[in-house]
Amino acid sequence: MTLPINLNRWLWLGIALLSLIASGVGVLHPSVYDGLIPATIRPGVFTQDLVAIALSVVLVLLAASNRSNLVRKRIVAHGILGFLFYAYGIYAIERMYNALYPLYLVVFGASLFALVYSAATVPTNATARLAVPSWTRILGAGYGLVIAVMFNIIWFIQLVPLLQSGRQIDHLYSIYIIDLSFIMPAFVIAALLALRRHPVGVMGLPALFVVGAGILSPLALAELIKPARYNLPPDVGALALYGVLSASFIILAGLFLVLIGPPRSDAPGDTGAPLMAS
Repeated sequence: MTLPINLNRWLWLGIALLSLIASGVGVLHPSVYDGLIPATIRPGVFTQDLVAIALSVVLVLLAASNRSNLVRKRIVAHGILGFLFYAYGIYAIERMYNALYPLYLVVFGASLFALVYSAATVPTNATARLAVPSWTRILGAGYGLVIAVMFNIIWFIQLVPLLQSGRQIDHLYSIYIIDLSFIMPAFVIAALLALRRHPVGVMGLPALFVVGAGILSPLALAELIKPARYNLPPDVGALALYGVLSASFIILAGLFLVLIGPPRSDAPGDTGAPLMAS
């Protein structure tokens, strides 16, 4: 049985639309979170929903586009799918039991499987001899390794007292699970593969930078809106940290997207078919 050639486009579109519903309701009717999260976390949930709306719209446009900017399109789409996996993974693992919870579960799982399928169906002729300047690969790989090491240290410093006492926390434990089990290992693997000029690393690193920007930019935005919307004082240190990290991820993703070279037009088996059609 042959899968439809446009399955990726339908997966992206379906996931984006479900995310738009879930995040749109969260923004327009924040009462869906009543009793589920403390007041201190609400700003971050609100801004994460805002970012989810924006990136879901981008994913819809990518799914609808027939332009043949093949590798760049996949990189951005994979980054958005990774962000949705992370964002709705938090909601799913944190047991956000409201009317939207089934949507959280669907987007959480579907984003992961769509990402795996999309990555697995990248035609080899589209990644043949991808041209990225050496300094870009080295800079991106080095930064990816620094991020992985830094957050592993930060999270384990926070985890050690919990491990020693056996105390269970009620909120944000999902971040330890997703970061330590998925995101940080992905940064290490993509960085090492990028240093070896492997297409998985060359495409995976900028996709992870998109993920990082999607994860951290809501935290920076949350600090900005705290005083006006929630009557809470902003954490200037958190604003600076998340703002700088978000900006660095955006810059590095942009560098890769601009500087990554097109695959060879004469690669064996190259039919000129759009990557989106795989």
